[in-house]
Amino acid sequence: MRVLLVDDHELVWNGTRRLIEEVARGVEGSPAVAFTAVRDVESACRQVDADFDLILLDYHLPGVGGLQGLRRMQAAFDGATICMVSAEGGAEEIRAVLEAGAAGFLPKSYRESEMATALRLVLQHKVYVPAEFLFAQEVVRAGVADEVRSEDLPGFLRSDLSARQRQVLALALQGLPNKTIARRLQIAEGTVKLHLSMVYRALGVSNRVGALCRVLQAGAAGALD
Repeated sequence: MRVLLVDDHELVWNGTRRLIEEVARGVEGSPAVAFTAVRDVESACRQVDADFDLILLDYHLPGVGGLQGLRRMQAAFDGATICMVSAEGGAEEIRAVLEAGAAGFLPKSYRESEMATALRLVLQHKVYVPAEFLFAQEVVRAGVADEVRSEDLPGFLRSDLSARQRQVLALALQGLPNKTIARRLQIAEGTVKLHLSMVYRALGVSNRVGALCRVLQAGAAGALD
């Protein structure tokens, strides 16, 4: 398993590596960890020949950081699992990062056990959303007549969505941008947007962060496996 950490505080490099190795030991097959750490996005982009399984990107970096840094990394490592890490982050920052297609937002304030739990989830190709954001954030509903109730959501995802809609939604909730989803499924990007807009309407939300919150709040993520 190849992991890239982009963080300008070199003191966290060894601790992160140790934690990643610990998490990897709990993965079936116990894959060996090839760990690379760099201080900024420019240095990270010089690693483009490496096929990373996970990229941990600090939000506050010298030079290019924040959403700009995320987009730069997405362009350089197309389709890679990129998870944002930050010592601080309000609801708007978390929402923007998830909407931009990050595979999660990991607060540096987490205890080691909490960080390990979050990393395990990300390595299972699922998006990690901090619980304090998920349950404090009111998901804005469109209030349309065909909105699915939370208790009916798992059944709806399994039975009412087409196979293609489930595929598109599952990939969107993994944090993949529409362009990457289209390429992976070999369909037009406009088709991806159409599928998502139909699903969002049924869920009573307007974007993928709203959909992610609804699915997680209802405990319905397993219905997309």
